[in-house]
Amino acid sequence: MNSVRHQSSMVRHRPLWIVLLAFLSLGLFSQTCTAAGQSVEDFLKTKPRWPALIGTTFRIEGRLATGAGTVLKLHKLPLLFVSEEELPELRGSDLGVEVVGQLRKRETGVLEFELITLRITESDIQRVNRLRVDLPRDDPEPWYELGDWATNRVRFYESGRELDRQLTNEATSIYRMAIRKERTMMREPTYNRLRDLASKSEKYGLGGEFKLPLLYEAHYRTWHDTSATASPDELATIALRIAAELPDADKPVEEFDAEMVDEWRDGPVPYYTNSPELMRPQLHRLLYQQVMLESIEKDAEIDGRNGDEIAAKLNKHLPEFNQRAESYRQKALDWRVDHATDLPREDVIALKQQLVDSGQEARGDQVIRRWFTPVEAKLRRKGAGGLIELAFEYEDLFDDGDTAVALLLESDRIKPGSSYVAERLEGYGYIRVEGRWRRKDETQAGDASPIQIAIRTGRVIRGMTSAHVRKAMSRQPDSITRVLTSREVIEYWVFRTESGSGLSIRMSRPLNRHEGIVRKVFELPAR
Repeated sequence: MNSVRHQSSMVRHRPLWIVLLAFLSLGLFSQTCTAAGQSVEDFLKTKPRWPALIGTTFRIEGRLATGAGTVLKLHKLPLLFVSEEELPELRGSDLGVEVVGQLRKRETGVLEFELITLRITESDIQRVNRLRVDLPRDDPEPWYELGDWATNRVRFYESGRELDRQLTNEATSIYRMAIRKERTMMREPTYNRLRDLASKSEKYGLGGEFKLPLLYEAHYRTWHDTSATASPDELATIALRIAAELPDADKPVEEFDAEMVDEWRDGPVPYYTNSPELMRPQLHRLLYQQVMLESIEKDAEIDGRNGDEIAAKLNKHLPEFNQRAESYRQKALDWRVDHATDLPREDVIALKQQLVDSGQEARGDQVIRRWFTPVEAKLRRKGAGGLIELAFEYEDLFDDGDTAVALLLESDRIKPGSSYVAERLEGYGYIRVEGRWRRKDETQAGDASPIQIAIRTGRVIRGMTSAHVRKAMSRQPDSITRVLTSREVIEYWVFRTESGSGLSIRMSRPLNRHEGIVRKVFELPAR
């Protein structure tokens, strides 16, 4: 400290303009020299300690606010630097200076600096340009640091003048180089690293230039690097993340130009980077399409058995792929047709209806017949009971009452006395005469039976089966109540009309039968 004070006292006895001239003549007054002093911003952080620092010598660099007579002031620093000698004329807006002074208190109690030396330094722009030349090519961090220094300088001074506008532009340029260098040096460009760099570009005001290309590359690389081993769910996660992070990726595009898609496949990331911004939403959707399509189709069975499931996913996530979805539905339909004999009864009926709805009625009949052939053989082997079940199948599947009656009669011949068979035949208009079943009206075979007439006219009569009732009413009952006894199941089916009136149908069936017989029909009054 003594040596510093001694040096300071020596300088103090010289006129300040002589000191400044000495700097000029020695080449120290140069716009390429580095400001080594403490910045005004850093010095202000010590403000609470100023009273205790009286008598301390400081070297401070900053921007000249005013300098005339014996008084000098720096921007943003609420202290004056007072010289014993007249100051030289200082010109230039926001001139960079470095001052050495000793903090003191005047008799009035006001703090000020006793100015010891003054040196003009390089401007902030000159400093940035000088330091930029020496920044390493293989390390982006010093670039970020220099950009931060320039940005903080602008933020601190808040001048709004040309100097800070230039400094802001320089900082932006430096940040741009830093981001490019960081991307170039990224040895493993993983999703997280690219996404973090995209966020960093937004932080530095370069999101519009770098964010989307970096995110696009992040998603593409994630898909490309994991496609071979990723599960369908993992691929779907990537696709949904694309939809969430890339604008308009979730909006369907009916058709892409085939030539454009081919060029994109040759290099998706360069193609995206070089494409105009107006085209980017389409490329977002294209990437989403490819990832989601792979996710969905990776689950598809080769034989097409789960084609309906694949088609449903395509319709949900990729509605523009409706033709592709339809092809999967057709594959599933073909598979079910080929394996119809292995399907449960309900699935075969649904399959037939699907074929009928698609205009393939003859094929639907073939499917039912093919499925029914082994079923019929199996039921016939079960004897009288199997013939009863077979009669029901002919009624329900083929609407063939004549064959059903023939089967019921055959069952009665094998095992006479079944009340269930008797009630079924009575429903068809048969009575037992001298031990034989005969039609009441003695009509010719092939004429409509009472049950068939009732079904056609939408009525329910005694002797109908559950299937007959559903056909006659053309809908399911509004309610079903079941009562289980030791010998049979009793069901009450209720059909209501809009006015509140309707029918209550009492049906019963043996415990070993799945089709009940109508025992009684009640008219329900309006509510």
